[in-house]
Amino acid sequence: MTHLALFERLHCLRGMQNTFEDFHLYPAEVDRLLGALTDYLLEIIPLWGKLDGVDGVFLTDDWGTQASLMISPRMWRKFFAARYRRICDEAHRWGLDVIFHSCGNVTQIIGDLIDAGVDVLDPLQPEAVDITRIAREYGGKVAFCGGISDQDIVIFTPAQVRDHVHRTIDILGKAFGNAYLVGPSNSLPPEIPIENLQALFEACHDQ
Repeated sequence: MTHLALFERLHCLRGMQNTFEDFHLYPAEVDRLLGALTDYLLEIIPLWGKLDGVDGVFLTDDWGTQASLMISPRMWRKFFAARYRRICDEAHRWGLDVIFHSCGNVTQIIGDLIDAGVDVLDPLQPEAVDITRIAREYGGKVAFCGGISDQDIVIFTPAQVRDHVHRTIDILGKAFGNAYLVGPSNSLPPEIPIENLQALFEACHDQ
């Protein structure tokens, strides 16, 4: 697992506001820094690939707000598409799957992430994206992870939790050879009633 892949590591280094300004004011410098960050990942992926029992790499770059991407798809493709492709290619060269985590509404770049070589898309937040539309357009091209609303299962009854899990499995998994990892759309909050947690875990094994 590598948190802070490219975009997140970039704005940790530069600050969020500076990063958004840099894309417009200093594109050459951003390109140079992203090149160095990409090279860093390309150096450590073979180290993971040589370890026994490692089957995949988990990368995180949160690109979405509740409504859309943080930058335009055009700008995203200019700075990031080819670099993610290089990273995925290197992981695949070592027989590793790529699980890519990006919170929020990333619908506009899901096709690009698949083209780059992402094998598992995480976490599919139903609070931000239309999972039925995503399944219809991209099911069978990438495995899905997440999809269980961490917000709704706080207020649902146990029966509603089970129905929610079953429905999500039907949408994201059954039609596509069960290429779906059942999971919450984000971290499970501590206020979830214990009976809802039990219903969540049991429902995962009902179908």
